[in-house]
Amino acid sequence: MKKLLILCVVLVGPILPVWGQDDQAAIKALLYNETVGFFKRDKAKWEDCWAHKPYISFAANLYGGDFTLIKGWDNMEKQFRNQFKSGRPADNVTVKNSNYTIHQNGNMAFVWYDQTLLDSHGKTDSKESRVVEKIGGKWKIIHVTALTNLNTLASQTSK
Repeated sequence: MKKLLILCVVLVGPILPVWGQDDQAAIKALLYNETVGFFKRDKAKWEDCWAHKPYISFAANLYGGDFTLIKGWDNMEKQFRNQFKSGRPADNVTVKNSNYTIHQNGNMAFVWYDQTLLDSHGKTDSKESRVVEKIGGKWKIIHVTALTNLNTLASQTSK
């Protein structure tokens, strides 16, 4: 019995870290796809990244110095619905996420990262955090905090 246990540890041990790497790659792809889906006005792609649950939340500072907090999927979808119905063409945006810190605990993970957007307005930097949950085998966003560097954005706009 002891030999069987040792054999299992030797065979399965190297595989366990790979599972975590697959999760981290999936989480990074999820966060990228949610942002790209939003800016490209691809509602299906954006929606697929979110848990459609009453406990989700979105918090962000806004241009003009205000902030917003949205709670629940129904409120979130309603709040952003007009973004996807807009007649304006989707902005050509480049999304670069970097400096990830991912803390995973089972089917939940907390993520901090830096985000840079390049679009027709210039360069926008932000500090982002997400809480994601694995639901039905897929990672979904359940909480967002987006802290955009509004000083840099304001100086670009005034130029």
